[in-house]
Amino acid sequence: MVAAKSPQPRAVTSEWVRRGRSHIHGGGLYARKLIPAGTRIIEYVGERITKAEAARREERRLAQRDAGLDACVYVFELNQRHDIDGYVSWNTARLINHSCEGNSEPQNIRGRIWIIALRDIAVGEEITYDYGFDFKEWHKHPCRCGSRKCVGYIVIRGQRWRVRKALRSKRKFSIRRL
Repeated sequence: MVAAKSPQPRAVTSEWVRRGRSHIHGGGLYARKLIPAGTRIIEYVGERITKAEAARREERRLAQRDAGLDACVYVFELNQRHDIDGYVSWNTARLINHSCEGNSEPQNIRGRIWIIALRDIAVGEEITYDYGFDFKEWHKHPCRCGSRKCVGYIVIRGQRWRVRKALRSKRKFSIRRL
């Protein structure tokens, strides 16, 4: 007897957003109607995995990146023991792009990741948040958000000064070499 395959979950949708092409990166999510500040826009869902499994998947992701393949990060920390891997087809929220001046932010509310509006978001505006990547590998994460505060790389706000400093010293070094 063959066990019945469990059906794939339906795509998570939200009354607040619609899918569309993004000038930042491929596809994105856009406000379908005015989204008031503080609104839970959409839940970020995925497979609940252990920290050990998250580390294994990160190794695979880095190998893909080094091979020139797509290596986007979709993992959110849930707690000390578990993460959520949002790289699943039913996770519509995975389409939200990074911006150095995001209009929303992810929040862990009772073990669930919600994307929350930081301010009122106008109809047709792309939903974005700061991915908050660490400075450690800043040069491997170019940013295309185009915001006034963009430093050209996806790095958490509190570490962007370090990127600016590294870029200044890199420019000084290349000028001296001429």
